[in-house]
Amino acid sequence: MTQLRKHWLRLTLTLNARNRIPVRVIMKTFASGRNERIVYQSLKDLNLPHGKNDDIDPNEFPFEKFYELYHKICPRTDIEDLFKSLSKGKSHIHADKMIEFLNETQRDPRLNEILYPFANKQTIKYIQENYETQEEFKNTDEVSIECFYRYLMSDDNACVFLDKLDIYQDMDQPLSHYYINSSHNTYLIGRQFGGKSSVEMYRQVLLAGCRLLYLCLGIEFETNA
Repeated sequence: MTQLRKHWLRLTLTLNARNRIPVRVIMKTFASGRNERIVYQSLKDLNLPHGKNDDIDPNEFPFEKFYELYHKICPRTDIEDLFKSLSKGKSHIHADKMIEFLNETQRDPRLNEILYPFANKQTIKYIQENYETQEEFKNTDEVSIECFYRYLMSDDNACVFLDKLDIYQDMDQPLSHYYINSSHNTYLIGRQFGGKSSVEMYRQVLLAGCRLLYLCLGIEFETNA
């Protein structure tokens, strides 16, 4: 969710001479690999200016409106499918099922149980207090799909520990001043041209302490005569 807020903030600061957000800028934010008409139609569905040459008053484009736009253009079907499997087709997930999911699926088993206790009813209460937007589900034993979306997309579910993202070193020096333990053409066993390659080399360099890998990905096509 933090990344979404950053994108939204960047949009609200990208103003034209009229101090408004150009629709073209919003289109460029979302239209990578997508049909532009989807972006314009989504803006129209939210009662926002949607013409190619239109612009939007920043006061009419709060984060919640951006969040709705995001879900219209980039629907998270993965989260929706997960919710359906946990709720068994209902409009909510029972607290007990949510706790089971958090402990058995979402939790990293390597975590210290004292520093990072298992989820319980208090965890559900915390989730509802911070991510539930529908009043009928607050202070209940049920988690709505909207709450489920917001929780899974929040910093509480970041793929890395947030304190690891803090920059504590001087990052203003030229790039050549920094040492990076990296590997280039890692897959090669022999010389670059004509040499053999193996995925085993990736394992070897990681064991040796490499923290930056160069990946070459290709697709092999078979033609049937």
